[in-house]
Amino acid sequence: MNYYVYLIIAVGCFVGEMFSMEFSLACLGIGALGAALSSWFGWGIWMQVFVFAFVASGCWIGIRPFALKHLYGKSKYIKTPAEDVIGQEAVVETALDPVAGTGRVKVSGESWKATAREPLPAGTVCIVEKLDGVTLTVRTK
Repeated sequence: MNYYVYLIIAVGCFVGEMFSMEFSLACLGIGALGAALSSWFGWGIWMQVFVFAFVASGCWIGIRPFALKHLYGKSKYIKTPAEDVIGQEAVVETALDPVAGTGRVKVSGESWKATAREPLPAGTVCIVEKLDGVTLTVRTK
């Protein structure tokens, strides 16, 4: 295969890595760069496949754990920004009516659809208990 095909694959992997941030696609992209280099040297297709597999797996085993440790520290579970609202204080913007399923709260400057066990008037300070899709379940403080 021509080396530029591998370069296109590598660029695609690196662009995809910007969205995943788990260093998996980057390892494949580095492997594709190794295969492109072996193609540029004129080596056969089986050698190109071997170089790709060797470089990608070496990157996966040797570099990926250090990259993830650097990116995410010692945390085993990474909270998404949406999950981070659980346990925070919220202020009711529009009255919460659990029967009608209407109402909104403001958490850290962001407005969320919310529900509660009992009706809550606007201005009530509450705590976020749960996140279900895009709806927060809150309780009075």
